[in-house]
Amino acid sequence: MTTRVLPVLVTMLAALAALFLIGGRLLERDREALFDRFAKERKTGMEEAARGVQLEVADIGDDLELASTLLQKAETTELAERELHAIATIKREYLVMYARLGDGPTTRVTAFDAPPGVDALASDTLERMLIAARAAPGTLQVSAASSTHGPAAWYRVFARRPRDHGPTVAVVVDMAVVLGRIKLSRDATARLAVIDGGGRSAAVSDPKLARHASSASSLSHLVMEARRGASSVTTVGAAFASELGLPDATAVAIAVPLVVEMDSPWALLVVASTIAIQTQERTVVRRILVGGALVLVLLLSASAYVIRNSYRARALREQVRNAERLAHLTEKAEKILDHIPSGVLALSEDRRVTAVNRWLAERLGDDIVGRTFEQAFRTARIDDLAIVRDLVDRALATREPQSLRHEHIDLLGFEASLHVHAVPLAHKISDVSVLLVLDDLTEMRRIEQRLLHSEKLVTAGQLAAGIAHEVGTPLNVARGRVELTLSHLGNEHDETPNQQVAIEQIDRVTRLLQQLLDYVRPAPASFRDIELGGTLHAVTDLLAAQATKQQVALSVDVGPSLPTLRADPDQVQQIIINLVLNAIDACSRGGRVWLRARAREGGLVVEIEDDGQGIPREIQKQVFDPFFTTKKRGQGTGLGLWVVAQLVRAQSAEIELDSTPGQGTTARVVWQVT
Repeated sequence: MTTRVLPVLVTMLAALAALFLIGGRLLERDREALFDRFAKERKTGMEEAARGVQLEVADIGDDLELASTLLQKAETTELAERELHAIATIKREYLVMYARLGDGPTTRVTAFDAPPGVDALASDTLERMLIAARAAPGTLQVSAASSTHGPAAWYRVFARRPRDHGPTVAVVVDMAVVLGRIKLSRDATARLAVIDGGGRSAAVSDPKLARHASSASSLSHLVMEARRGASSVTTVGAAFASELGLPDATAVAIAVPLVVEMDSPWALLVVASTIAIQTQERTVVRRILVGGALVLVLLLSASAYVIRNSYRARALREQVRNAERLAHLTEKAEKILDHIPSGVLALSEDRRVTAVNRWLAERLGDDIVGRTFEQAFRTARIDDLAIVRDLVDRALATREPQSLRHEHIDLLGFEASLHVHAVPLAHKISDVSVLLVLDDLTEMRRIEQRLLHSEKLVTAGQLAAGIAHEVGTPLNVARGRVELTLSHLGNEHDETPNQQVAIEQIDRVTRLLQQLLDYVRPAPASFRDIELGGTLHAVTDLLAAQATKQQVALSVDVGPSLPTLRADPDQVQQIIINLVLNAIDACSRGGRVWLRARAREGGLVVEIEDDGQGIPREIQKQVFDPFFTTKKRGQGTGLGLWVVAQLVRAQSAEIELDSTPGQGTTARVVWQVT
């Protein structure tokens, strides 16, 4: 029995020894592969984190570009400071912002939560970076550290001047806040250190790791390589990992470059424990032992078990990869939805909001998730809400997308031109049955209207130039004839004043034609100090015959102590004449037109009011368009108010129109007086 058992035991021990030998070699090979893959994954994660910081830096450049654009449109210093304050408030890392246009004054704002004294600490660096950015338009300038110790060591000044020669903007950024968003810093199995170009460690750095990185060790070599722009990997022993507070296991040290400053990259250093790999190894060893025991009992069963486990491990790895890929695609989809300029609302079967993207949340509020469809659009008009609700119902009933195009509806608290799409999901995902997509086309419609208006103005300008050229010659002939008649009559004749009035009016028409030509070929106006009261009386005298003919009374009301107005007298007179003529034409027989001039805080106002039929509300925005008229064919050209609008613009004034159908119209021209 012993003789029979002994060979079996020897064979079993040999098989077990062979199994251990083969298992050990396989384990060693897998260990190296696992270490390499672990290091590559960690390195990839760190490079993604570094790219995230670089994107943050790029966002800073975009914010400076945006700030420059907003400041370029700001009309006052107060508005400019308000724009800068808004940007500094949005980003917690923005402490101080400077802006300067050319050699003009510097606009300075400090964030409300900025540390005391940061403005004085960084003022010299801000001035220097403003000068550097102005010398290199379109390039993002980054300063070195403003201080060598304390929190200020991580203050950096970013500056940019747009290529289109807008204002130069600079900002003091607390890079410690930016670096604090690195996800690796919250990993319990890793220690992080960020070393800048001067060898200083950031506040997010592990103190012990930062100390080793600055000493003469293999870690300092990794840091130097990263600051030269190269990524590198090495392994460190279990004792060193324990000293850093990591599990007692071999760790991987990885350093990648972090590009922030222009002169040299920073170093992002991570020491990650491989305890998870070793735990996995122990599990594998236990499985091998169990497999060996099973082989000793039944070799075939053990082989089948090993093969089955091999397939299971392969399937598990594939599932992990698929899960990671799905998570990546999900994150990408969420980011795309959050950054598209359209509203996306996810609704459940019972019409409750289950998700909303950033664009729509900013307009409806972040608290609408979980609310009903009606509660989400609580500021919308009832009729408009019913239209969209029917659209969603049709989409769910037909299981096909439904759309509303170019609808002027009030869903967001104001009327807008919207494309509304209800898209049912072919396969219900979690608690989402239908997606409601809102495309706001209001700004696009506004741009189209501006383009159409610009085309009208170009056409009107070209036509005005042709008319001015054709009318100018007969006017010159008429003036010559009047001058000839005046020379025959002499200065003492009774008709001499009338002939002189005719010459003056011909000259005024000639100047008006020249102004129409100047619309195509702009020329500077001739500004002088004028009395508005005298101008109103002069217009009344000129149009008295016209008013009497149409049985309309003209009244002049000039306020007391009216200051003089510095403007082109011919253009001012033409503005008032055109407005009064329109007012006379709008009145019925027995009507009245009032010409008023009065002072207003910071300016002068001329009002032309009539008690005529008024202007319908639907066409009030069109009355200043060229060739638009409500008169019968042959009775109006549609250029009178258009000319008024152009002359008012040339005077740097503003025109307002108040009209009530059936009661009358008031045209108001406002000049700012300094």
